[in-house]
Amino acid sequence: MTFESPDIPNHKGFAAPVLPNGELAPSASAFTKTFIGYQATCSCGWADRRRFPATPEGAKEAEYRWWSRHVPPLLAAAPPVELVSKSNLLCERIVQLAGERPLAALTLLSQVESWQRTLLDQAVAGAKEAGATWTEVGEAIGISKQAAHERFRAATTAPLEA
Repeated sequence: MTFESPDIPNHKGFAAPVLPNGELAPSASAFTKTFIGYQATCSCGWADRRRFPATPEGAKEAEYRWWSRHVPPLLAAAPPVELVSKSNLLCERIVQLAGERPLAALTLLSQVESWQRTLLDQAVAGAKEAGATWTEVGEAIGISKQAAHERFRAATTAPLEA
């Protein structure tokens, strides 16, 4: 059985059966009598170190480990699928508008840029307050940790707006 979250594509977790030689089997059905336990794994290659008994409860524990150990940092950095979709749609519509009415597109882009700067500063401040490193902040926006620190250092010392 696989488990997944729409907000973290390319990550499907499963309770992999552990064979007597320590290798992980692709599924339990073919190895019902020969596997010795379960281990939480993910399609991205992540595997938990802990192994659980070859029981239904062990499979549930392995599933819980995927959700509790592997998923939280992925979700922390993954934007919700719904917002990514809406962002992509907005981009497409602005490209279309720029072709049809360039001055209207400029007006709209100026407005977007204005609130985008404020939101970016707030998000960086929130990430730092939550314990994110400058490396993590830089990776999230595609710049180096040094560039992130230089660009947003002042935003992290200012109080967050409500």
